[in-house]
Amino acid sequence: MMDLAAFQRRTVEVARQTLEASGPRRFLIADEVGLGKTVVARTIAKELRVSRKRLNVIYMCPSLEIAGQNRPKFVSLTDIDEKEYDAGEDRLVLVPGTPPQEGNGFRIFTFTPETSLPGWKPGPRTGRKAERELIGSALDRFPLLRSVVLKLDRERAGNGRRLLQERGNLTGYTAIGIERSMRDIFDCPTGNVERAVLAWLDREDVDVVEFVARFRSVLALAALRSRTVKPDLVILDEFHRYADLILPRPEQSDVRLKRERARVHRLLVDALLGGEDRPAVLLLSATPYRLRRLDGEEIHPVDHYRSLIDLVGFLADDRDHKAVVEGAFREYHDALRTAGTADAIRQSVHAAKLRLEGLLRPLMARTERALVHEEDLFERRNRQVEIEAQDLVLFKHFAETSGSEFAGWAPAMWSSIPYPAQTMHGYKVWDALSAAKPAPIEAGSGRGAFAHPQLRQLAEMAGDAAHLSLPWQPPTVGWWKLEGPWSTKRQLPGKTLLFSKWRGAPTAISALLSMHLSGGLRKPKEKAPTPLLRPGGSETGALVGLFMPWPNLAFALEPLKSADASVATVRRDARRQLEDYLGGRGIKLDGREKRPTWIVAAGVERALSKFSYQRVSSLASRASRGAKAKDWQTLEQIFHISPAELSALAEYLLSSPGSIVARCVARHRVPQDTSRERQRVFAFAWDNLRPYLGHRTFAELILAATRRKRYPDALGEATLKGGFEAVLDEQMGLLSQLGDAEGIKIIDQLSASLLDRPGLVQFRRGRTKHRVPVQAVLPFAGGDQSRGGKKKGKRVRSDTLRRAFNSPFWPHMLCTTSIGQEGLDFHLWCSRIVHWDLPGDPVDFEQREGRIARYGSLAVRQSLACRHGGEALSQADIGSPFGKLIELARQVKDGRTGLERWWLPESGRPTSVSFDWRFSLRAARRDRMLQDLLYYRLALGQPDPHAFVSMLQRVGADKTDARSLAIDLSAISRFSAPPA
Repeated sequence: MMDLAAFQRRTVEVARQTLEASGPRRFLIADEVGLGKTVVARTIAKELRVSRKRLNVIYMCPSLEIAGQNRPKFVSLTDIDEKEYDAGEDRLVLVPGTPPQEGNGFRIFTFTPETSLPGWKPGPRTGRKAERELIGSALDRFPLLRSVVLKLDRERAGNGRRLLQERGNLTGYTAIGIERSMRDIFDCPTGNVERAVLAWLDREDVDVVEFVARFRSVLALAALRSRTVKPDLVILDEFHRYADLILPRPEQSDVRLKRERARVHRLLVDALLGGEDRPAVLLLSATPYRLRRLDGEEIHPVDHYRSLIDLVGFLADDRDHKAVVEGAFREYHDALRTAGTADAIRQSVHAAKLRLEGLLRPLMARTERALVHEEDLFERRNRQVEIEAQDLVLFKHFAETSGSEFAGWAPAMWSSIPYPAQTMHGYKVWDALSAAKPAPIEAGSGRGAFAHPQLRQLAEMAGDAAHLSLPWQPPTVGWWKLEGPWSTKRQLPGKTLLFSKWRGAPTAISALLSMHLSGGLRKPKEKAPTPLLRPGGSETGALVGLFMPWPNLAFALEPLKSADASVATVRRDARRQLEDYLGGRGIKLDGREKRPTWIVAAGVERALSKFSYQRVSSLASRASRGAKAKDWQTLEQIFHISPAELSALAEYLLSSPGSIVARCVARHRVPQDTSRERQRVFAFAWDNLRPYLGHRTFAELILAATRRKRYPDALGEATLKGGFEAVLDEQMGLLSQLGDAEGIKIIDQLSASLLDRPGLVQFRRGRTKHRVPVQAVLPFAGGDQSRGGKKKGKRVRSDTLRRAFNSPFWPHMLCTTSIGQEGLDFHLWCSRIVHWDLPGDPVDFEQREGRIARYGSLAVRQSLACRHGGEALSQADIGSPFGKLIELARQVKDGRTGLERWWLPESGRPTSVSFDWRFSLRAARRDRMLQDLLYYRLALGQPDPHAFVSMLQRVGADKTDARSLAIDLSAISRFSAPPA
């Protein structure tokens, strides 16, 4: 787990002061994108727990993608293994019966707007079947009401399915709690509640569907009031995307039912965030002045500072304080527009900003990189787009085919969505496109240049087949000179994160680049190529040996670590080490045979230790089950080997994936004491790594770069040339030292990062519909995506794609829309953002680029490697070179804020790519946006960023002057000394 930086420790301190005090106990952390707000929130929860026996934490975020990424951070507070952890039900109504598992005094509830307060999000109001079953059981106490409701349900359903057919288990609820909630929801403080609900049902404007929705709210309210669920701390992450939770829309309708629904929603919100024994509420957002309702509508689309005023009103829960803050905002707003000399403007703005800081600091904190870094965070590259004749042929076909209804949209859609007549599935225009003749130029052959100007640029920059075919990215610190496809003599493009505003672009780009990688579309009914490294037949034993984590032999040698060493030097050193190791253990080098290397390895391992060999043979039997392979129990001990066998065995142990896994597991202290732990490590090598490396695309690349004919032999050579052990060491270090994984969890997370089967994307050629396998380049659309294969679970979850992209393995390019723009991390192995379309404003620019400008990003690690890499290799010995790199970096004294080392690379910056269409409005927009971007980075924390930028330009402020005039809400600026 990462150590908190100085600015984060100070943020924890000031937030705790508010959250532990009397009063509203509400605080906002508005740190700039990528500065670890969720990690700070986790620490705050941990420290609030110290003073109480139990802490119920409700963590709410806007999407399942963000929940999947951040839930493990909070679950780790329970000290329960993630694989063993029972998260309970994910709907508020169902939680009392199946709550999340409690551990270490923590109970962690995770909700999204869809799963929290019933009736909040527009759409179906009847909930899940399990929720309706609870309603059926709750009605048993009210027989007259039950009979009326069931009659209404029968009349509504006719011959169809009824809503309330079955009963559920009301465990976790009490009769008193349900009746109290009924009185509040149905507005019946006294009298017979059953009669009150019957009278309500007798109205003409309600029906059984409305009753079910209303009773779901009854159960939700009872749940929130129960001891099991009632929160002690509510964390609202990226709350600006569902701000109507805290700033509900005023219901001005004269419709009685709408007013009632608004009242019920306020009751639920008050139970969640207020009440007599109110919880602490922690808000997280980098853009708190751009508040949106759940339906996407901005609360104050023009005057964003009004949103901040409303937010202050919620945080302070005091109308008088809100009025004072509003007056201070007005003064600041007026000061930004002050006329006169530059000095007069500065004085006016400075005085107004000091008053505003004094009012806001008890309620919020915001840290920005501009505190210590005034330059642009990114190296910006603008690719010149050249339009060719074939591009215009496709545009002409699209414009004519789409018709007058879409004529105004045609240029924008064509420029963003390549080959629209083949890829725009799901758009309204698709009906016209699919009915028309196919385009004169179609993709699908996998050959030739693309007929799309931006796609040609992207393919040249990051979509070359030789790059996309790499089974893993090169390590940050190579242990020796890399060769072959990973050669350090040329610059590899690395991973790419692409953003588009059109949802059709990610799938189109993924399909087109994937077809070029695979050589075109498969013919109808043509089967996918059979993967390699599959068990079966007499070769199964050799394959098992290749992926076996040998308990003794894997440690007979430690790979040489020297940045100037060649692969040949590493091989010679490994042979020398193995010869010394075997000689010291009674293995003679006087043999004359040349047996298969895996048999030699098994025989020598058995000679070294019969006890450990029993473990090996047990694992081998599991993998070989059903195959015509040798029984490992029958393999003899080997005490004599020949010089040729020694050389082969040395290379085998140096380069086989199983031996590499064994050494990396030891370096990162993954326990191997129990049979279960050993099985999980072997399962990673055999069930995850082997199928992944058996992909035909990898085999073609690797075999083309060697004289070896057999793929298993060529793969071993590739692990040496490509520094696979260094890569695996780095990834395990990222998961543990910069992440939250420990012990066997490292292996679990490694396993989850390897995609076993491709996703599938729709594509049309001619009149034929195809499903294109995509794996090296993938669309990220949120939720689940279709994938190939006949196994169960034929969906790829978005958190699986995120984990895979945050590994050195496939995919090497991830294409997304605004879905991936906020709250998600994609930074561990990616240092390039591609703006396929320009964002709407600099705030969106900041959000996009914040996905890779984060703690311990690839750019940061590459900078650390330049400074400490050589020293890390020389000091690592048998330990982890990546771990040593992190250790050396942590020994360097922090700056005042702690931002400097882990967020701001000293050398080399991540890359931001956009496209320049000559003579287009897009080019002018980009130039204007880039011109203002540095100012906007200072202005992003201001309540009125546009006015702030205008003021800076009027007074001719330089970067230092601008910082002194900007509102500073950072926690660390409130202290004169660094935190202990």
